[in-house]
Amino acid sequence: MTSSIAALPKAFKCVDVVCLPESESIFKMNPRVRHIFVIPRHLKGLQKFSSYYTIFKKLISNHYDFLAQFSVDWRGALLARFLNADLSVAREAARRGKFWHQSFDLIAPFKDNRPIAEQDVDLLRVAKLYKEKEAPSYQLSSPKKNQLKVKQWLQAQRFSKNKLIVMHASSRWKFKEIPIETWANIIEGLKSKKINVVLDGSKEDLKTNQAIAHLCVLKPNLTNDFSIEDTAALYEMADLVVTIDSMSTHLASATNTPVISIFGPTNDLNWRPWKVKYQVITLSKADDPMFACRPCGMDGCEGSKVSQCLVQMKPEMILKSIETALKI
Repeated sequence: MTSSIAALPKAFKCVDVVCLPESESIFKMNPRVRHIFVIPRHLKGLQKFSSYYTIFKKLISNHYDFLAQFSVDWRGALLARFLNADLSVAREAARRGKFWHQSFDLIAPFKDNRPIAEQDVDLLRVAKLYKEKEAPSYQLSSPKKNQLKVKQWLQAQRFSKNKLIVMHASSRWKFKEIPIETWANIIEGLKSKKINVVLDGSKEDLKTNQAIAHLCVLKPNLTNDFSIEDTAALYEMADLVVTIDSMSTHLASATNTPVISIFGPTNDLNWRPWKVKYQVITLSKADDPMFACRPCGMDGCEGSKVSQCLVQMKPEMILKSIETALKI
């Protein structure tokens, strides 16, 4: 979505965003965003209803010139009808019926196998608000206080003056992960070349990161209490980000940090990095006929939550890409 915000004409002085809780920090770092309304997904019963009422009341009181509904969540149709913006647009959704498609003034045709940034900006194209052939880069700037915090943290780690790589290994969807043994082998190979390695992630990711570090003789450094804003600042200071298919791919793109993204079942044509130096690592039919099925979009092979196109990926393959990116 930040690409779409960048694509909006300058005549739109400010942008308000309705988003899920995990996206709030991203939009806080966007200079064009004025207000952020967070969907109260964690609440239940009367509290949830009351929170939604407060959000809708505030949104309705702000007369909007333009409404773009990027997700296909059914609540977007209600929002469009209640807000009655001067112009509203959403994307075509096969699983939504007439109520959805008739709730908006314009519907952007769905065109798959294209970067999600392009698919988002299609909403502005159909509204004749953006005429360029290519969507702009993501926009994000980490706050100064977070930059200072991370700079002090890096100094405390007593890193060498060599390259700094940040790795993101964990996901809430385990079928997107490569084995911790693979990560350990990669880290050992880099540390043996005196490369500084940091494993980042949320509090929920710390257990996985600790398990990886436990397997390493040459230990990586682990972040612990880093917020998304801290992580953005860390990426800005890194020479390279190496990540599985996760938000880190897009955070690295937004901070203009070179990134290597490792994809399994997910379609990398949709979710690959955007407008940044990058490499995508996948296994395909060219590597072995067993991988002809990727990208399958499944939660692991036959619903097993384990993706063989990631399990079978050799650490040497990833190390080679890293060495190419760092020119070492």
